[in-house]
Amino acid sequence: MRFKKGDLVIIILLIAASISWFMKDIIWPNDTNNQAVIKIDGQIHTTIPLDSSNERKEIALTLPDDNDVHSIIVTEKDKIWVEESSCPNKICVNTGEISKPSQSIVCLPNKVVIYIEGSEKTDIDDVSF
Repeated sequence: MRFKKGDLVIIILLIAASISWFMKDIIWPNDTNNQAVIKIDGQIHTTIPLDSSNERKEIALTLPDDNDVHSIIVTEKDKIWVEESSCPNKICVNTGEISKPSQSIVCLPNKVVIYIEGSEKTDIDDVSF
């Protein structure tokens, strides 16, 4: 099978497109100022800046009025998630990692809400329940 000039041009364009796709984060770094906000019982407990240089950090939370209720929240790079919780259904643990503005993790039994604020545009215009 012989390659024609057109085949060679298409192969070179595909290789260049593939390389530029993988290099886009290096050439154009993501300059969003996302931050995770952790609320306990409606009060802001902690605000954590999220960026790709963050090392793994664990935050242990307990409710002020009940020491038996606890959650362990982990942040690493630009993601945050609940690793362990004392709630019965573990829905907050099963939610997984969040990293984009307007995503949230809610643990109703422990009265903990984690959400991400940022200047990045989202694909969602409006949400109603």
